[in-house]
This record gives sequence, structure tokens and C-alpha cells, in this order.
Amino acid sequence: MAIKKSTTKKAPAKKSTSSVGISILGGSNKAEMRKWEVESAVSTLQRAAEIQKNAKLMADVKKMAAEKAKEFNSIAAGKKI
Repeated sequence: MAIKKSTTKKAPAKKSTSSVGISILGGSNKAEMRKWEVESAVSTLQRAAEIQKNAKLMADVKKMAAEKAKEFNSIAAGKKI
């Protein structure tokens, strides 16, 4: 007696996608990702406030920013650095 092959097709497995493509946080959802993003932004703003309160550091930051601006202006003008 011959064995009959089944012709039933399996449905393709659904693919899980995220905005990042790969979940490195163990299945975090969008709300958790957003919470992390907001916490990070708050931390960044706190650090910026600390930097602005430090007069010596801000003087050095302004000096470096002026140097970078000069370099970028040279590039924009087509001059060699």
C-alpha cells in the first residue's frame, strides 16, 4: 500500500519587527523605549545645565567652538584646512 503525501501548506511564521529592527532589550515595547529616550534626554539637559554653570569650562567650550567655526567657514569657502 502506497503512502499518500500530505499537500497541506503551513502558514508562514509572522515576523516580529521593531523600529530598530533587532530587539536588544529583551522584547521591550515602544512605551519602554520612549521612557528610556525621555530619561536620556532629561539626563542630557541636566548635564548641559551643569556645564553652563561652570564658568571655566564654558570659557574653554566657547574657545573651542570659535576654532571649530573658523575651520567650518574655511571648508565652506573651499579653502584647505
